[in-house]
Amino acid sequence: MRNALVVAPLIAGCVLLLTLLLSTTLVFAPVIIVVTAVVFVLGVAHGRAGVAADRERFELIRGAALIADTQLSVDEVRERLRELLTPEFATTCEIDLEHTEPAAHTSSTIVVPLRARGRDVGTLRLSSDHRTYSADEREFAQLLAGRVALAVENAGLFVELQRLATALDSLADAVTVQDHTGRLVYANEAAAHNLGFTTAAELLATPPQAIIDNFETFLETGAPVTLEHLPGRAVLRGESPEPLVVRGIRRDTGEERWRVIKATPAPGGLAVNVIEDITEVKRAEHAQRFLAQVSALLASSLDYERTLDRIARLAVPRLADWCNVTMPSGDRLRSVALVHRDPAMLELAHEYQDRYPAKLDAPGAVRVLGGESLRVNDIDDAKLAAIVSDPEQRAGAARLGLRAFMAVPMLGSAGPIGSITFASGESGRSFSAADQRLAEDIGRRAGIAVENARLYRERSEIARTLQRGLLPDALPSIPGMRLSSLYRPAGVENLVGGDFYDAFPTADGWMLLVGDVTGRGAAAAAQTGQARHTLRTAGQLLSDPAAALEQLNRALADRHELAPCTVAMVHVTAQTTDVLCAGHPQPLLIRDGEPRPVGRFGPMLGAWSDARWQPESLVLEPGDVLVLYTDGVTDAEGEADRFGDERLLEALRGTGDAAGAVAAIDRALNAFQHGEQADDTAVLAIDLPVSSA
Repeated sequence: MRNALVVAPLIAGCVLLLTLLLSTTLVFAPVIIVVTAVVFVLGVAHGRAGVAADRERFELIRGAALIADTQLSVDEVRERLRELLTPEFATTCEIDLEHTEPAAHTSSTIVVPLRARGRDVGTLRLSSDHRTYSADEREFAQLLAGRVALAVENAGLFVELQRLATALDSLADAVTVQDHTGRLVYANEAAAHNLGFTTAAELLATPPQAIIDNFETFLETGAPVTLEHLPGRAVLRGESPEPLVVRGIRRDTGEERWRVIKATPAPGGLAVNVIEDITEVKRAEHAQRFLAQVSALLASSLDYERTLDRIARLAVPRLADWCNVTMPSGDRLRSVALVHRDPAMLELAHEYQDRYPAKLDAPGAVRVLGGESLRVNDIDDAKLAAIVSDPEQRAGAARLGLRAFMAVPMLGSAGPIGSITFASGESGRSFSAADQRLAEDIGRRAGIAVENARLYRERSEIARTLQRGLLPDALPSIPGMRLSSLYRPAGVENLVGGDFYDAFPTADGWMLLVGDVTGRGAAAAAQTGQARHTLRTAGQLLSDPAAALEQLNRALADRHELAPCTVAMVHVTAQTTDVLCAGHPQPLLIRDGEPRPVGRFGPMLGAWSDARWQPESLVLEPGDVLVLYTDGVTDAEGEADRFGDERLLEALRGTGDAAGAVAAIDRALNAFQHGEQADDTAVLAIDLPVSSA
């Protein structure tokens, strides 16, 4: 576009000149046809008596035609014509290009106007001091003047064409012109270089099919391109083609170039092509698209080895013929992802990798793990010997057909944590500086993703360990009763939540509790641990649930920051079952299959230091089930509303044991919940079985 205002008129001028010259060629090539016709006419007119004169005129006409068909300047044309006509046919020969005079004839002079292609171009004046010009010679001079005028006109056209061609040759845009057969009749130097030729002359001498055969050429869709797909061919067929974007890979070097080809018709049945190299634009576009896909893959999974394998598959064959991702393991680099475009070669690559794993102290590994990128193209036997010193290993590398490679570090926050190698073999592709920048960007993104995945694994293991410490290892066995529990932390990233439960013996019986502290994560874990262990210790020492709650309340109230906590407690003794609620949802008693809330409601823990709690005493009957739960159950979110109390009662209706009650809640929540779980969920149930006797 930047040269459009310059290119358009230059191309138009060149096309017009080419049309004129080509039309001239049709008139004078082959020259013998024209000359023969003239000889025939002259021969009929004069008969045998004028053979000598006819031979002279034949030579003059032939000479003038050859001058007209040769690239000469105007001065050179004048000089050649003077040499042709003097001194035999004329003593003097004057070609006046400033004035046009009418035809005139005397016995010693002839004046004829010069006309070419329908316009006056000057005057031819002949004079002789040794011959008498006849009427026949005057007519011959008029015929000769037509050839002289054409020679002068062509000289001007050739000069103008040379000037315009020089201007086109200086442009960065590649321009070619095709004749009606598809043959190239003009190409500037930019076109030659764009298509891989040394000079425009070399390009013009190459048949069109041979030019396109130098490349593997594809449309943007990946479909192969033939000669007939090109816009210039479409113009020659009378069509009006749209610009065509093609991707070409040179068969001899593997170099990739992107081009947009535009073609327009021109007078004389010609097609003018303008070829723009858009390689850098396309590479940047594809690099950004590729990096976006890489980022999406890296974010899709925390299994980094699987993700790295998917990235390697994405890179092959788009960026390389094969890709190998390695990470340090002991004193070697372990391959965590190896992909090759050819399954047979992949097996060979695995064998090579297993037999010759890279050592951490190898020169290449030291450089890459030191943060340096490597890029080597045009690998021949000498380069391979410099890279791989061991002959046996070098022979194995040679079987892989290695032509070029890049090795870049995978960078974590503290430096390289591995390497990614991109290599080419059978495709013959070379790697550019832009390819290396893209590979380095992939290495940085992959390194961060691997490091994050490792941190997540460590964090998850810490969370699991911490969670195991916050919850009972296993529910105890209570003589004559059965326990069942459910714990669901909110989301896979929150293995440590604020909900907890416990069951432990006291001097008078057994205490069961379910609690909920604010928040999740480390802070919630610390408060959860304090709450559970305070209640367990106080409960076992005092054997009084209300006193245990008061003890925890004082501990929480003494903290500098507000740390509220809710708890539901049950103390089962031989005579009664006491139920207390400290700001917590009331437990549900299921009797004869019908659930109802029980327990005396009191303030939450940690809000008021002087708070007190009173129990509701129950007597459990055989078949009764008592269910303690946190608000994560009733607050579970569905598509339109929350799970709520009514759905919970409905889920428990008809259940007759602790395990059945817990399972019913789990099924109901799984069926109702929409999206990710928003809050932790804890359920603890106890039942008094009906005696089998």
